[in-house]
Parts: sequence; C-alpha cells; structure tokens
Amino acid sequence: MSRASSRASAGPRDSRSSINRASGAASPLKRLTNEVGDLRNNPSDAVLHLGPASDEDLFRWEAVLKGPRDQTSPYCGGLWLLSIEIPPNYPLSPPKIRFVTPICHPNVHFQTGEICLTLLTSEHWAPSYTLSSTMSALQMLLTEPGLESPLNVDIANLYREDDAVGWESLVRYWTAEKRWQGEGAAGFLSERAPGTGGHLGITQ
Repeated sequence: MSRASSRASAGPRDSRSSINRASGAASPLKRLTNEVGDLRNNPSDAVLHLGPASDEDLFRWEAVLKGPRDQTSPYCGGLWLLSIEIPPNYPLSPPKIRFVTPICHPNVHFQTGEICLTLLTSEHWAPSYTLSSTMSALQMLLTEPGLESPLNVDIANLYREDDAVGWESLVRYWTAEKRWQGEGAAGFLSERAPGTGGHLGITQ
C-alpha cells in the first residue's frame, strides 16, 4: 500500500459521530443499527446514498459514491455504485467493498472493482472506523491515488510518467461514460432526492 493510500485512510479517524466508537465488542447488529440511525441524522457528504440493500439483511449494503467537489478533478461529477459486504464480526474486521460501476483509477481494478486501500486491510482497520467514514476515505482516494501498488497498471503508468493529458482524458471519459445510472437496489434515487442512509424507502 502507498503513502497516498495511507493518507486517505487516516481521515476517518477524526470524524465525529453519535456512535460509541469504543464499543468494538458490541454486537455487529447493534453496531450496524446504530450506524443506520447515525446516517439518518448525519448523512455523509461523500455519497448520494449509503444503506442496506434490503430491509432483510443488514450485512449487505450499497453506496453511491460521489466524485470530489473540486471541479478541476477529472472525477468531479462522477457517481459510482459500490457493493459493501459486512463480515459477521464487524466492526472488528473491515467490510469488503468493491466498485460495481467501473472506474478508471490506479487503485481500482477496472473489471472486478477490487479496491486497494490501506484502511480496508485487517492490519490497518480499527473499530473506530464506520461505513460513513470509510466512504469519505474512498472519496479522498480519488484525488490522492497510491501508485506503489496499483490495480490498474495502465492508468498508474500515465500518472508516473506525469502524462496529465493522457490520464485526465481517460478518467474524464470513463467517469462520464460509466456514470451510475440507477443500477442496484438504490436505483430509484435521484440527485434531487438522495437517500438518507438506512432504509431505501426513505428519501429527503
């Protein structure tokens, strides 16, 4: 993992939430229920939606990640559907997150959506992290890629060679071409009526 990925994983530790961060030993269901409630009161700015994919299974979530607000970023304006599988011993172990919507990024495998981010490894994960803060780290990764352990070698090489025209044009093309169009359980959402987190039937 790169130093850039480490920086991206550091941010969420500083986020504030009503969740008791010291309750790493609390039951996973109780913890997830608390996170659902916290999202309703404090929606994440990093996502258009974050919540369980169904009311029957709290261990499978979906998110629609937003691109950074910085209009100079080639990822600005992008939307990507994420699949989130939560382990039975959460929050002691990290969730498994992948991009369902393809993204052109050095630390994301274009075909499988696998993500290389320090925070998502067992060695660096901590119970203090939440799904909301993890989304913030992923959004930060868009602007601070790690080039030491890329999953998309082609785009990473363009970064390394400082070929700004090359990598920016590819990123802008795929960000627009593959922008989330409503796939997944959260497909009814729109940018004017974003999900509040938690139950998918609630919009604001």
